[in-house]
Amino acid sequence: MSSNIFLARSTPTDFDATVRSAVETDEYPELPEQIAELESVRFFGAPESRADTFEKMTAGDLVAFHQDGEYIGVGRIGTTFEDDNEWATTTVWDDTSTPLIYTVADFIPVAVPTAAVHRIFGYADGYSPPALMRVAANRVTNRSEAIKQALKQYTAKHS
Repeated sequence: MSSNIFLARSTPTDFDATVRSAVETDEYPELPEQIAELESVRFFGAPESRADTFEKMTAGDLVAFHQDGEYIGVGRIGTTFEDDNEWATTTVWDDTSTPLIYTVADFIPVAVPTAAVHRIFGYADGYSPPALMRVAANRVTNRSEAIKQALKQYTAKHS
């Protein structure tokens, strides 16, 4: 399993539509071929400006989603692809231009303050990651599964 960890900023509407809730593909016409054969799929996207980061994503990498001062979900990267026709932008999302699409497997909702997660990686309080970033390898001192489990346990303890 890969050891990359990504932090992704998300908007509530788009995140709820395609990550928190799986998309039932039979409800949408003209799906991108990378997801057309799936019955349901969770996915999110990154803007073109984050192409260098997106290219480093591989299947099995951990991705943690944050919004409004809190990490709200964590999962594993599945497939990555460029949505050249911007199907997701024009069909599912609220005109969010994020054509770099990645599917999300093994998703679990969490509720962890950003400061708590950022301390795991040695970031200063108040740090705000860009729309999508890869945590530098020298900042990752635990296996990604242990990090995912810690976020899950924090949520259970504090909810």
